Amino acid sequence: MVDSLEINQLIMETIHENSPNESVVQIIREVLQYELDIWNRYVPKSEILNQYELIVNRNITELIK
Repeated sequence: MVDSLEINQLIMETIHENSPNESVVQIIREVLQYELDIWNRYVPKSEILNQYELIVNRNITELIK
């Protein structure tokens, strides 16, 4: 059976192969990490949406710099 590190590596390789640019890759990485962080916890939908918005805004701000 494939271990979690191999699965993570496969996910990251797929993202890199299919992503149009590095900023998209960064956003996807952060969102995936957030999903892992909240796994098996009840988090209100509003908090999840707010966190996604923060992730996107932070990356947009970095692009503008």
